Amino acid sequence: MKILMSILEVATIGVPLFVALIFLLRSNESYADSYEISRLRFAGFSKSQYAWFFRIIGLICLAIALFAVYNNYISEPNAEFDESKEFWEDIDKRSKNVFSMAMMLGAAIAIPARMGSSRFPGKPLALLGGKAVIERVYESCKKSEYAEKVVILTDSLEIIEFADKIGAPAIMTSEKCNSGTERIIEAFEKIDAEFVVNVQGDEPFISPKLIDAIIETHRATNCEIVTAVSKIEDAQTLINPNVVKVLRDGDSKALYFSRSPLPYMRGESNPQKWLERMDYWRHIGIYGYSAKALARYDSLPVSKMEKCEMLEQLRFVAAGYKFELVETRYQSIGIDTPADLEAAEEYLKTL
Repeated sequence: MKILMSILEVATIGVPLFVALIFLLRSNESYADSYEISRLRFAGFSKSQYAWFFRIIGLICLAIALFAVYNNYISEPNAEFDESKEFWEDIDKRSKNVFSMAMMLGAAIAIPARMGSSRFPGKPLALLGGKAVIERVYESCKKSEYAEKVVILTDSLEIIEFADKIGAPAIMTSEKCNSGTERIIEAFEKIDAEFVVNVQGDEPFISPKLIDAIIETHRATNCEIVTAVSKIEDAQTLINPNVVKVLRDGDSKALYFSRSPLPYMRGESNPQKWLERMDYWRHIGIYGYSAKALARYDSLPVSKMEKCEMLEQLRFVAAGYKFELVETRYQSIGIDTPADLEAAEEYLKTL
């Protein structure tokens, strides 16, 4: 809307000024030539009257252009002008809100889940506070304000039947899928969304606000991939290889993901000192993918970095992709083992 108003401002000056220059700078010979075939000749105009007629129009147009310059850029706006400006600014805000909502209509949440976990078989249907883990994940995701739909992806008939029991949409995928991302790619046409947020099926306490922040970041930047990070505060987390760290570039995007602390602090053996001299970031395992990024991932080879770190996101990094990052205070409470489930039970009691 602001662009349209700027175009109109320029037009109110440019158009009459252009017409004025044509009529005022035209030579007497040119007017004499056109007079011979003009209808004004037969209306009784002489050659001089004919020329002056158009020059007067030129002067009027010049006056209009000068008035527009004065009105738009020199004179103090009056109350009516202020009201009009406020009106169009309000229209501009509303149009932006409508556009923003339209951008978010294509967002969906996918929850990949499988029963065959080596460390915790049957984990998705394990009970946590009287409800299955996958049910709690689904309920948390449903609280998102920006996601249009939430769907469970699985290779298990048990999970499909359970999803039907709780009224959750579910899609059957192949057992050959090695990761949640591959499961999303396989089911993408059935998910039917422009942007998909991948929420792990063992995150019963996932924050709906974090999900919305992922979607909002995509909407605001039109980026292909978004994930989340939280600041590391203690040395044990920093050196734990089960905690994935994120190295950020100068634009605060993800440069690399590693199980090792990055950057390495040369000459300092105490990891606590590292935290005092540098900000380190923990990766939160939630991803937002555009349709374009998912299509690209499906064609990428498994990189050497991915094999070394056993981190699927490094396939994108190896191909030159940059991840937009959402900073959060949310601390992931995933369930990988029966011991994690017991800890989650205790955490649930504090809520």
